[in-house]
Amino acid sequence: MPRICFILMLLWLGGRGASFAAELRGAWIHSPTGIVDKRGWDATVKALADNGYNALFANLAWGGCAEFPSDVVTPHPSLYDREGNCHDRLQECLDACRKYGIQLHVWVVVCNLGDRTPKEIREQLQDEGRLQVDAAGESSTYLAPHLPENRAMLRDLSVEIVTHYPVDGLHLDYIRYPFGSYDFSDSARKDFERSLGHAVENWPEDCQKDGAEYSAFLQWRRDNITELLREIHDAVKAVRPEVQLTAAVYGYWPGAKVSVAQEAELWAKEGLVDALCPMNYSKDTTEAGQWLRQQLRALDGAVPVYAGLANYMTPTPEDLVSQIKDARRCGADGFITFQLKPDFADQWLPLLHETVTAAPATPPMRGNEARPIVEWDAPPFEPPWRLLRVWRHDDRIGCTIRWENDASAPSAPTAIQFRLLHNGTRVEQYRGGRRFRKDGALRLVFVPERRGYYRWEMRWKDAVGNIHECRTSTRYVY
Repeated sequence: MPRICFILMLLWLGGRGASFAAELRGAWIHSPTGIVDKRGWDATVKALADNGYNALFANLAWGGCAEFPSDVVTPHPSLYDREGNCHDRLQECLDACRKYGIQLHVWVVVCNLGDRTPKEIREQLQDEGRLQVDAAGESSTYLAPHLPENRAMLRDLSVEIVTHYPVDGLHLDYIRYPFGSYDFSDSARKDFERSLGHAVENWPEDCQKDGAEYSAFLQWRRDNITELLREIHDAVKAVRPEVQLTAAVYGYWPGAKVSVAQEAELWAKEGLVDALCPMNYSKDTTEAGQWLRQQLRALDGAVPVYAGLANYMTPTPEDLVSQIKDARRCGADGFITFQLKPDFADQWLPLLHETVTAAPATPPMRGNEARPIVEWDAPPFEPPWRLLRVWRHDDRIGCTIRWENDASAPSAPTAIQFRLLHNGTRVEQYRGGRRFRKDGALRLVFVPERRGYYRWEMRWKDAVGNIHECRTSTRYVY
């Protein structure tokens, strides 16, 4: 009886008629051998596939070590058997993902060496002055991103992965400074003073809060992280442009610019990532949703957004279902749950499969495929205060869609299928229209019947018969 009540509640939360043909459903996993109860990668990936997931973000590399025979960083000591042979956990994971039709995104912990990196490697990097230090001179376990040798190592590691393994994506995590006050190493001071063009009179006080150089110091840190990302992006795309480059980022972006030197919005709008995975970790659906709404408003469809949800923090599966449904209503392009452990695989995944992952879905990422440009019209009434923004009855909401890449453009107007979504659910009947303009742009217009989140889904054939899919960014109608 309790299970029946639970399923009924999930059905109520999940809703019916939702259209999620293109949605990433991913799981993060730290264990390099699969679920930690020794099931191995085959059983781990099968559990995802059997329960409606379509992507795996597996942590198979750190800034100082790898779970495969790497020529760039040290292979983890546990890879070697008694005869000295080196196992390849990345290949084992990839084989399982190919077997069950699951995308593999290799999760690389970028700046943080962590406990996984052997102690002797961490000590060596510290002795070489390649780690960040705090204002008191204490060393961290984070690589200093301003050093060319560190950037080269991380860039080469990324290229090695995508060159030797036909993975679907490269997922960058900890591409940031530690939370707190870093980097005050000797090499950091020299590099920062070089960027300033003059010496810092009082080091490190002038670079701390309320100091004379505090603002410039924060910008220097942000520039270092962005430049590291740019080097990785350019190198990876040069050898495999179709690889999907994603990044796990903090959820509250204004604070992240100060605390950990991440500029997620800038990365997306400069084309340095193919998608963002904000870690909106909260046990509270309202809080996680507030962060996601801020992120979607800031990006306005620049790249897909996969909401990072913390199943380890949500008290029950019902709470996780609620967060998934809210992410869909807001207009996220998918979700990633943290993280995949035995209890989640055995107990939570089957319950999610009863509702929110019951219908099949394919990941919406398109790698290097050119995406159409979507431009929404300005609201008919735009006061200074966002909460007072309203659409009057019969106001028409329009957007313009342009294809910059002729090769991916529709072969004809009749080659496009359209669906209007409201809060993630298809609108069966609506007032509106669509037309192609003389310049080749497509105009889509509808009249909203009620408030909520609206977006378009499109599916079309190009001139050579290839199928393309696109979801526009969302517009909230008050």
